[in-house]
Amino acid sequence: MISGVMEPALTVGDMERSLAFYRDLLGFRVVEEKGDRSPMSREEQARWHAYHEEVCGIKGARIHVVLVEAPDGSKLELIEYTAPKVTPLPRRALSDPGVAMMAFSVHDSVKAVRRLRDAGVEVVADPVRYVLEGIASYTTYLYDPDGNAICLFEVVEGDR
Repeated sequence: MISGVMEPALTVGDMERSLAFYRDLLGFRVVEEKGDRSPMSREEQARWHAYHEEVCGIKGARIHVVLVEAPDGSKLELIEYTAPKVTPLPRRALSDPGVAMMAFSVHDSVKAVRRLRDAGVEVVADPVRYVLEGIASYTTYLYDPDGNAICLFEVVEGDR
């Protein structure tokens, strides 16, 4: 049935705030943008919105999508519903059923976590070392500005 996994998508509450996080702090680059704030023609925007209203089952749905790319070429889609606007839900715990986690490869997780904390990002704990079958790694959980769970994962050679 399934033939592959496409780029993951996250719903965000404010695209500019999310770009400040994913682009400016984490290092993704913007590769494509669609919706009201993009260079699409009015006709294409109307088709775009009609499509999303139908596919999402949300009357009046309007979305702004930004596709970002990591340095390794992997992509992430950020989706902001410009309509209807809803009040954000409280951040869910990592153990709550239904919580999805985005995992990103990182280099020098200690430095990355320090930079994120300095920027006010909610980090669960400093990088935690784990060794499995002789391979050491460091893992850090944190939350993006919308409360989406993020995992930073670093494979390391030897000990630090």
